[in-house]
Amino acid sequence: MHHIPATITAEERDALQPMLALIRHPEQLSIRTMSGEFFDCADHALMAFQIWRRMGRNNEATGEAWRRLMQSDCPTPDVMALVSFYVLRVMHDDQWGTP
Repeated sequence: MHHIPATITAEERDALQPMLALIRHPEQLSIRTMSGEFFDCADHALMAFQIWRRMGRNNEATGEAWRRLMQSDCPTPDVMALVSFYVLRVMHDDQWGTP
């Protein structure tokens, strides 16, 4: 199967930009999984980004899907902050190199 990288439009990037401010301390989003593996902010962000893509880039549907999957009450803006982190930090760093 051929993998086509996700592309983000300028409009999507602009809409996600303000949400990045909700993640003040990415290092505080690190946990150990049930199997003892390290799971950091970038891992959470990738998961949120993939859910966002799967939900047709619909913010509300993404928040609802996250809450069902994680069995949590995480507000949609917080989930979208993770999507924003992935788009504006992880994808950017992968494309341009870590500043």
